Amino acid sequence: MQILIVEDEVAVAEQIAGALIEAGHDPKIVYNGEAALDELRKEPFDLIVLDIRLPGIDGFEVLRRLRAQHLVNRVLVLTARGTVKDRVTGLQLGADDYLPKPFAMRELVARVSALGRRYPEEPALSLRLGDLTLDLVTHDVHRSVQRIELSPRELRLLKVLMREPGRVFTRTELCERVWEHAHEYDAKLVEVFIGRLRRKLGDPPLIQTIRHVGYTISSPEVSLLTQ
Repeated sequence: MQILIVEDEVAVAEQIAGALIEAGHDPKIVYNGEAALDELRKEPFDLIVLDIRLPGIDGFEVLRRLRAQHLVNRVLVLTARGTVKDRVTGLQLGADDYLPKPFAMRELVARVSALGRRYPEEPALSLRLGDLTLDLVTHDVHRSVQRIELSPRELRLLKVLMREPGRVFTRTELCERVWEHAHEYDAKLVEVFIGRLRRKLGDPPLIQTIRHVGYTISSPEVSLLTQ
């Protein structure tokens, strides 16, 4: 993959680039947010490794501008270890994964590879699962020809599930990806929103509960096979 590394610590950026080259990728390094936005305007990248703590325009602002322009590059954010707020904010702004610092280089390469397998082609501007569609630009949701009205929180929850159909998300993962602040959520609240989403999406059901684990979304045909 062509990968843009946005990291202001020169030694760290060079170590990341070296590890990615060894893994068969084609990385390019920039050291601040302004340079990252310039590069993204000039050429496409399959993935961005984005540090949050940057001089000038920080990583959050880079990610915010990226998504405001409806650019769909995959983004792996690098955050301070144990900073839940940074992880949640990054995911809310559209990051695909996060990695806390300090990290093992092998883990970074593994996460990059996982994102490559997850999105082997350029991500589309809409998500589709059976007769359910979610437009990532307008945020319109349709099941067949029927438009479905969702709250912003329900929309975020559906987007997380539809980006990786078949993947089982734990309640904690859904909490971190859908709610901005840790004090705003708990497992019971996730259950409430999953219930609302199920009712609005209608039949045949698309969201399944995996007992003692969490939730997943799949097409009706797959759901029938797993029952």
